[in-house]
Amino acid sequence: MAEIIFHHYPLSLFAEKIRRILAYKKLAWRSVEQPMMAPKPDLTPLTGGYRRIPVLQIGADVYCDTACIARRLEELRPEPACLPAGQSGLAAMVEDWADHRLMQQVVPPMVVELFHVLPPGILEDRAAMSPALSKEAIFGAAPHALSQARLSLDRLEGQLRERQFLLGDTFSIADAACFHPVWFMKHSAKLFAEVEARPALATWFARIEGFGAGDARPMTPAEALAIARASEPADVVGGEIARGEELRPADAVTIAADDYGTDEIRGVVARLSASEITIRRRDPAVGEIALHFPRAGYRIRKQ
Repeated sequence: MAEIIFHHYPLSLFAEKIRRILAYKKLAWRSVEQPMMAPKPDLTPLTGGYRRIPVLQIGADVYCDTACIARRLEELRPEPACLPAGQSGLAAMVEDWADHRLMQQVVPPMVVELFHVLPPGILEDRAAMSPALSKEAIFGAAPHALSQARLSLDRLEGQLRERQFLLGDTFSIADAACFHPVWFMKHSAKLFAEVEARPALATWFARIEGFGAGDARPMTPAEALAIARASEPADVVGGEIARGEELRPADAVTIAADDYGTDEIRGVVARLSASEITIRRRDPAVGEIALHFPRAGYRIRKQ
């Protein structure tokens, strides 16, 4: 198996979702730390301007968005499964709720709590991704967001009272997606007290945290770029064109997230399915790259 190269930064919330999956599956991986803020000169050649972190690299294949990353890891190591048989649809619905609604509830009060230790310019950088991430918007949203987060924590507590994990006796992508917003709360003793006040939730959190850090070894951004430059896209065959699909392989397209970080990435369609799209693009620094995206949450426009 080619090396799994994970581009992230230590306090990236969504990266923690994938770090839990890597640890659970006992997959060895290389850790490439990228900047928290733009510019990201050692990442842009791989992503074509996609600003979100994390991304996963395997040779010259780059997987964007944790939904896409998690499913590629599931293909690489199907057991232990994170998409349980008969519950993959439910797991994906919980994942989507956690990645969007729960995150939106947790982030504003946490940013307010941590504002004094945030890197200078971080909120200006995030505001460029979405007006909802400006300092004014976040501080204004924080009180209501915290009240909603408490309701969500109550729901998680109720779900976990009679089971070890959210969907039963085994860890799934639903747990990984709900874990990382709760993990973020641990960086504030005041807000993590909300978790500790819910015993089933606190026990669940400790259980997943107990997976450990996983088998990670550092890699420099320059090494990751060199691997991409020496490789060719490999994960570009197969797939099926869904009924009613207007796009076809070889179409020139732009892809952009539909919520925040809406920079457009340009390429040529290599593979399509109902749930994912793969495009090819070329960069002078690394040659040809295949970029993989989920369809959910992304606008795809034919050029």
